[in-house]
Amino acid sequence: MTSTLEQASPRSARYGLAAALPLALTGLIVAAVLAVVAGVVGLIVGLVITAVAVVVRMRTFAAGIDDAIIQQLGAKPADGPEAAGFRNLADGLSATAGVPLPELMILDTPSVNLLVVGTDAEHAAIIATSGLLSQLSRVELEGVVARAFVQLRQGDVFSATMGVRLEAAPATRIFASMLGHSSSLGDPDRDVLLDRSAVMLTRYPPGLVGALGVCLRVGSMVSAGSPSLRRLWLVDPASVDADALTHRMEALRLL
Repeated sequence: MTSTLEQASPRSARYGLAAALPLALTGLIVAAVLAVVAGVVGLIVGLVITAVAVVVRMRTFAAGIDDAIIQQLGAKPADGPEAAGFRNLADGLSATAGVPLPELMILDTPSVNLLVVGTDAEHAAIIATSGLLSQLSRVELEGVVARAFVQLRQGDVFSATMGVRLEAAPATRIFASMLGHSSSLGDPDRDVLLDRSAVMLTRYPPGLVGALGVCLRVGSMVSAGSPSLRRLWLVDPASVDADALTHRMEALRLL
């Protein structure tokens, strides 16, 4: 868990490069064909076109991924009175964590869960379920929102979010696996470390302990979309693992 916002940018650039590699390979083939047909001039033209296409692809690769995920999930802006506490806590924790305030969204489901997505610090969103907002007390909600800001501050959210787009296309899926984002985010200790970092912001471990207990009692199952997103939820939305939740709660009680 050494990723930071500063380290996330080069890592994100590698994802853009991975997305552009199939295009680059295709361009090189075209350049070779042009070289055969038109000689050196054809080769130069082919290489220039390929280089421009690769640069454009790298710069536009991440555009709109977070919005596409929000649309796929059916989340709506958290602008109603039921989300007032959510907005207030996020505003305060944004300053405490030193992270720009992301979009705040609500997913209408009784399950208790929360998702963090984004491609960089300026393009991110925290998506809370309506069940989470209705079931948690203020101190419990504070612990959960603090954890979301820790995820954003440490930066691995960004590469995982972009991994959704890489995995969507067969041509780039192999490059996504080569970058290893799945293994780094699948560390069994990752949730515990995020939980501990969150309570360092709130200075109140019982808040997050209580929130995890509500997840266990009420349920946290949500249609998560891409498998890459499963690791970005507060609790795995696709399976119920009582042992894992209990382990996280016990680890927090030791603080």
